[in-house]
Amino acid sequence: MTERSDRVSREVASSHGPASWRADWTCGSASDPRLLRSFKGHDAPVVAVATAVVDGRPVVVSASRDSTVCVWDLATGERLHTLTAAPADSMSSLSPELVALAAVVVDGQPLVLTCHIDGTARLWDPATGCSAGELALGLAQLVLDGRHVVLAVQSDRTLGVWDRATGGRLGVFPWMVDIGVLDGREVVVTCPPDHRAQVWDLATGREVGECLPAEGPWTLEGRDIAVTEEEGRAGRVWDLDRHVLLAAGLRELLADAEYEHAVSALAGVDTVSTLTVVDGRVVVLDTHYEGPPELVGDLVPMFIPYGPSPTLTLEGRGVALAVGVDVDHTLRFWELPTRPMDTTGPDGSRRIRGIPLETTAGKELIKSKSDPGDLVDLSSLLSARTNGLLVAESSWEIQVRDASRSLVLGDTPVSLVPGPDGTVTPLHTLDRSPAGSALTGHTDRVWAIDSAPAGPRTLAVTTSRDRTVRVWDLATGEQEGEPLTGHTGQVWDVATTVVDGRPVAVTAGEDHTVRTWDLTAARGDGSRLRAGHTEAVLAVATAVFDGVTAGADHTVRTWDLTTGSRISDPLSAEVSAMTTAVVGGHPVVVTATPDATLHIAELATGRAVHRPFPSGHGRVLAIASETLDGLPVALTAGSDRVVGVWDLTTGQPLVAPLTGHSSRVTAVATAVLDGRPVAVTGSWDKTVRLWDLATGRQLGEPLTGHTDWVTAVATATLGGAPIAISKGRDRVIRLWNLSTGQQISDAQAAESGSGNTLAVSATADGRLVAALGDDRTVRFRDLTAGCPAGTDHLLPFPVHSLAAAPGGHFAVGFGCEVGVLSSTS
Repeated sequence: MTERSDRVSREVASSHGPASWRADWTCGSASDPRLLRSFKGHDAPVVAVATAVVDGRPVVVSASRDSTVCVWDLATGERLHTLTAAPADSMSSLSPELVALAAVVVDGQPLVLTCHIDGTARLWDPATGCSAGELALGLAQLVLDGRHVVLAVQSDRTLGVWDRATGGRLGVFPWMVDIGVLDGREVVVTCPPDHRAQVWDLATGREVGECLPAEGPWTLEGRDIAVTEEEGRAGRVWDLDRHVLLAAGLRELLADAEYEHAVSALAGVDTVSTLTVVDGRVVVLDTHYEGPPELVGDLVPMFIPYGPSPTLTLEGRGVALAVGVDVDHTLRFWELPTRPMDTTGPDGSRRIRGIPLETTAGKELIKSKSDPGDLVDLSSLLSARTNGLLVAESSWEIQVRDASRSLVLGDTPVSLVPGPDGTVTPLHTLDRSPAGSALTGHTDRVWAIDSAPAGPRTLAVTTSRDRTVRVWDLATGEQEGEPLTGHTGQVWDVATTVVDGRPVAVTAGEDHTVRTWDLTAARGDGSRLRAGHTEAVLAVATAVFDGVTAGADHTVRTWDLTTGSRISDPLSAEVSAMTTAVVGGHPVVVTATPDATLHIAELATGRAVHRPFPSGHGRVLAIASETLDGLPVALTAGSDRVVGVWDLTTGQPLVAPLTGHSSRVTAVATAVLDGRPVAVTGSWDKTVRLWDLATGRQLGEPLTGHTDWVTAVATATLGGAPIAISKGRDRVIRLWNLSTGQQISDAQAAESGSGNTLAVSATADGRLVAALGDDRTVRFRDLTAGCPAGTDHLLPFPVHSLAAAPGGHFAVGFGCEVGVLSSTS
């Protein structure tokens, strides 16, 4: 006889105090001995990770599509800081997407560098979580009034003018849109969010000319004109072709006889918003459109031969311009690694040296010749690896870069280069010849690669679009054990570090988590790693034989509830609902497929008891089993508002369908009332109903009280009376006396998610406990005392299914994994 997953026959007369709950065993990620810790806190996929050492302790830095960067203590899992990766642009209200992350050590100070799609790179202090400045885009170096200056633009489009000799900032011009030359003087055009363009002298910082509101353009005799309105004078008319004053006023212009017929032409579209005028000449034209102002007339755009660049060259050395956040906004020069495989520290950070300002005097700064200067290559240079997600804008399309990793094996520079088929090939960096065995195992494109020392060996860690994370011995090209399991979605990035002499990998997931792994942990005999479902577990049931789970991966698996070992080979089945029973003396599993067909198979052998048969429901939403006059029967609750009762030995209906619900039936359980087997059902019609299985008739009036759909029911015996427990979408749990049809009690519950995430079990200490799934948490309630039955149990993935197990245990399906929970008291 099976142990009912929806009925508890134990008599309960007393209750005890709260207890804690633990996982006796789980399959998948929680049983992988290499999983050290999971960090949760991001509200969107994590796309990049890096590692660093702060005050002697290793930290993990993670970047997410929720526009935040988090700093975590790697040892404790504590979130130390949450940073806003990039403020929103005031014009577009959008934050630039973060595409890369790197940890650097500058003159002994650890810093975090975030690189963004708009070409900017920001600096953060991981010890405080505060901004440490940014890398500015170098524009040009000039001589202004005898001073050698450097022009660089920051992420908020602020142009800074820095004294090359002192590093001090001489001028600051927010909202820079262009630089030009006017009458031999260098000027900058700015345009704040209100679209009022201004022209400034770079050397003095003073505004040049005046910006006037304008209307136009209009056409008169083939000539484009605009009119500016100024207080105290008539609107002046400007020739937009020659950029000069045409008339002191529109009336004066139209008074000329040859223009009288042209008055009707002044009905053009109003697109010009302002004109900037210097000494009677138009030099900047701005419109109501979102485009930048146009430099016209005598204002000539300054030619910047190499364009803005985050990396420059100073006497053959690659440098970056670092702008601090101190009071005087000092400009600093950083000497960058000369090649990606330069030695990194044990924490994976790149060592960068500051260049004294006096050594840069008189030296020419040009765009880096060894680096094309785009954002992606800057991050690659600093991290010695590229993530396949990194993108660079080229012309009108976004190009995705291939992942790669540069390192030194022995004394040989080597690059790990992925191929389109998922392989990764070690190549000599200089001549691109093979440098070892190809890493084969991934079935799709590799997203990210990193490497770590492990004693005399060097390990590589790869993530792929096939959703796996794999570890490789680069000396042999062999994979180290099975893939790292745990993430429930794509793994976007990986970084490595060394903790207490052990190599550790850090992975970033689509599932909003960051996970850390011990790369040298042995698998032993494999008993701790229980491979299971590869998709969400949709149903759980228990039997004397073992536990049974059904997943979205179209398999049914059987587990030993005590050890967690798998008993038999998986059964191939697409399951929408499931229960267990005994047919012909053999434990069987009864499954309903999405087309409402019922299948019966022996748990031990997987052999079909007889041919599948249709239930007649549009879809089976819930299923239970019972013994009626010695016959094993199954009850199916359908979307067609009826409940079917089936003889499992023949596959035929035992009684007429149970009808009465006015909406789909979402839950079914069984009990014994006055010696008669009965069914308890719950429905979207907000009622719970009781049925005599022998006759198919409804017993009494519907049990009412829920104010929203009834999503789950279970049965038990409490104080000698059979009871039903129902859970509704109204977040209320109600207890019913089945003998009287009266409600015993109700309790407010947290949002319980969807599906039959309710199970009731009698614990070893005599308590009747209900377990309810609430997103990633299982909550417990003492039904006897009407209070919580111990602490909540947090799981790494959402709870989709629950079932009672013998001895007061609960079988739980969470994400693509299963486990057994028990009370610690």
